[in-house]
Amino acid sequence: MTTTTTWVTPPLAVLLDYDGTLVDTEPLWIQGEIDLLTGYGVPWTYEQGRLLCGTSREVSMAALLAAMAEHGRDGDVDPDAFYDQLWRTVDVRAHADGLPWLPGAVDLLAGLAEAGVPCALVSASPRPMLDSALASFGRHSISVVIAGGDMPEAKPAPDGYLMAAERLGVDPADCLVIEDTEAGTAAGRAAGAVVVAVPRMRALPPSPGQVNLAGGLAGVTPDRLRELYAQVRAGEAVPR
Repeated sequence: MTTTTTWVTPPLAVLLDYDGTLVDTEPLWIQGEIDLLTGYGVPWTYEQGRLLCGTSREVSMAALLAAMAEHGRDGDVDPDAFYDQLWRTVDVRAHADGLPWLPGAVDLLAGLAEAGVPCALVSASPRPMLDSALASFGRHSISVVIAGGDMPEAKPAPDGYLMAAERLGVDPADCLVIEDTEAGTAAGRAAGAVVVAVPRMRALPPSPGQVNLAGGLAGVTPDRLRELYAQVRAGEAVPR
């Protein structure tokens, strides 16, 4: 359950979101929603889908079913079957030409593995989707995966990140969370971790305990993560 790291000062582990943080799947989720709803004669826009990025299955499905109800189609679909079709559609498209990695993600994962830093994947996506993605990763040190169905409460609750830290055998306060959404960054802060935010679909407001990197993960190294962690803990100003 525990993993030994070569770092002797925090962060002792890095906890990562998946969709929109490592891999550019958010547009695929949005297009999947558009395609499925259109098949029922229900209009759905990119902007409506964008607003659901980072939300839980429960929140997103409630919005999608409400749209169907507005057009009298809510009785035409089983919610579980609909969600299953949605994520499978996204998964197939994500692997069609190799995972659509976001800039810097592959290099950072390889760098963390080289540094011996334990990592966890914490995502609202279903476990089969995350397992298939992980099987396609290159070098990494991800040894724990927390999927949407594993969390008693979804993000912005801290449950997923608390579970990941426990399974890695580290204090959440000694962890660094990397996230791209407001719900995800709130979950990381609530867990007591330092949060590095890499806004993708929507801008994120600055918050105590968090640093926003407008450039995403491009050029971010394990040493840079250590610097950001130390600066946030020390209360120093960090780049926005």
